[in-house]
Parts: sequence; C-alpha cells; structure tokens
Amino acid sequence: MKRVLISATLLALVASSTVAFASGSSGRGTAGNDWGTDVRKGNNSLISNENRVITRGRAQVRRYITCKSCEYHNKLNRETAPEVAQAVRAGRFEIKSNRRSAVLAYIKKRYGI
Repeated sequence: MKRVLISATLLALVASSTVAFASGSSGRGTAGNDWGTDVRKGNNSLISNENRVITRGRAQVRRYITCKSCEYHNKLNRETAPEVAQAVRAGRFEIKSNRRSAVLAYIKKRYGI
C-alpha cells in the first residue's frame, strides 16, 4: 500500500511539473514581456517610433561617420554637426537613402541643429 501511495504521488508530481516547466514562459504568450503586449521578434512596441528612428540613426552615424577609420572619428560635435548633416544630405557617406532621414533625425536631436 505504501509503495502504491508513493508511486501515485510521484506520478502526479512528474505529470504536473513537466507541463509547468516545459516552455519556460509564464504561459500567457507574451513573447517575453510581462505586459501582455504583442511583441514580435526585433520590434519592441514599448519604444516609440521616434526613439526607434533615433536609435537607428545613431547606429548609422557610428558605423559610417564616426567609426575608427572615418573622417569624423572623435570630431563630431556641435560645431561640426551642420557640416556633417549637409554631407549626409548630399550623399557623401555610404548611407542608404532610406536611412539618411534617421541619421539626420539623430543629429538634429543630439546636437540641436
């Protein structure tokens, strides 16, 4: 009788614990956040579109304008920002045309031009 009781208890624990720990999530289908918002991979809906554009622009500036081998490495500041913005508009850097607006938005917000 004792073996049957212990076996039944262990079977119940194993059956309930595998379901609880199988997915590693809270079971709400929230893609990793606790707010229940619809978050798709690579898109955090809690960040505003303006901040997303600024972040993309900052990444492009670091990659194409202020990289270690770039002309404006450690030289982009409030004084040189208008010159850089004009060069971005003219297409002097290897930034794709659809990302130039993000770069200009970042420069405008960061350096106030």
